Amino acid sequence: MSSNNQKFDSTFKATITGIKEALFPPKTDKILAENDRIDGKTVLVTGSNTGLGFAIATKLAQRGGHIIMAVRSGIPEKGEEIQQLSGHKNVHMEFVELSDLQSIQDLVLRLKAQAITIDILVCNAGMVSAGSKVAANGLDLMFAVNYLSTFYFVNLLLKHEIIRPQNTPRPRLIFVSSESHRVDVPIDYKTFGKPIPYSAAKVVKFYGYYKLILNIFIVELNRRYANNGDDLSIFTLCPGAVHSNISRHSPTLLKPILWLVFKAFFQTPVQASRPAVYFACSPKMEGKTNLYLHMMQDKMMADPAYDAENGREVWKASEQLLAELGFAL
Repeated sequence: MSSNNQKFDSTFKATITGIKEALFPPKTDKILAENDRIDGKTVLVTGSNTGLGFAIATKLAQRGGHIIMAVRSGIPEKGEEIQQLSGHKNVHMEFVELSDLQSIQDLVLRLKAQAITIDILVCNAGMVSAGSKVAANGLDLMFAVNYLSTFYFVNLLLKHEIIRPQNTPRPRLIFVSSESHRVDVPIDYKTFGKPIPYSAAKVVKFYGYYKLILNIFIVELNRRYANNGDDLSIFTLCPGAVHSNISRHSPTLLKPILWLVFKAFFQTPVQASRPAVYFACSPKMEGKTNLYLHMMQDKMMADPAYDAENGREVWKASEQLLAELGFAL
């Protein structure tokens, strides 16, 4: 299992790496059979109205999942589109604005009122900004969407027993992260979540920084809840470079260039959905936990993600930040 700690500290380096990976993907033995299905299981996919999330939700619907699309736009037409593509009618949509903690809380309470139990959670939603941007609650926007929303959402789902450890089969929690988490940036708890001025040229560095925080949280979540796979299965993946809408907030001058590069060289969302669909559907993943796939290859995350002290500190800082904003767990 590789532990490549290659750093991603520039848009140019990340783009070139993405092109190489998309053009020369290594072979994999992780192949789903037609009968590897999830009939009757309830699956929630965030950010599933477009791009990678839409592809994941469609593929899981085709394999029998009851799909909940947690999105901020595309209601109801995107759900109807997945119904048509999958031939599966059990698809419904729930509104959520992930930069808004109240919106996340409202979603969880609606799920609880519907007596929903989630068997498979895919935390896919993410965004890349054109530079430093501030969310309505005063936090850095990429931090709020790419990390804190996930921390809060998952903890609320566990608190309200919408995800129930030890259910049979074990619930699977799948997180879409990025190889860009391999940044040489220490976690600064004095500025944790606060807006930090950075230019478009530094976006990939800070995107990676927030993905590193996400990965640290995921490993700590595994320590606290998974019980070595006996209670929960927790999986992380980098889908590789994807031709999706994630760059829609990139600088105006760069958008047409990035679109052409993505279109010519990057994977389609359907191709990039494979690791998430594999984690969700493969019977070989039953009882497994704390695994990371880069595209379809087993890999270790960057070393800081596995540091127990990092895990405790990130969790504590996240709880404190939520409390300051009036959303104590």
